[in-house]
Amino acid sequence: MKTDDPDPLDDLLSQWQVHVETPPDFRREVWRKVAAETRDPGWIERVAWWLLRPRREALILAAAVVLAVAWGCMHPAEEINPHDAYVMSISPFDPNHSSIWP
Repeated sequence: MKTDDPDPLDDLLSQWQVHVETPPDFRREVWRKVAAETRDPGWIERVAWWLLRPRREALILAAAVVLAVAWGCMHPAEEINPHDAYVMSISPFDPNHSSIWP
């Protein structure tokens, strides 16, 4: 068959008409079936939806920042000379070899 030849099914397909009436309560029945198939969310889904609200996300982020700053203020870093820190990190004989890195 050449590509220029028309397909005999094209005429049939262009004439084909489908006439179907939907029942009057079709939408109601579909939604009833959808409602019957849905299940109640578990506690993990409820907690996730509660946490993922925009206002709560902003509140959780602000609380995390405040807690991080407070922890940083209460646990200041030790002042160690960079040279000494390097020597302690590579020297296997230094007693503080792994104590500076938690």
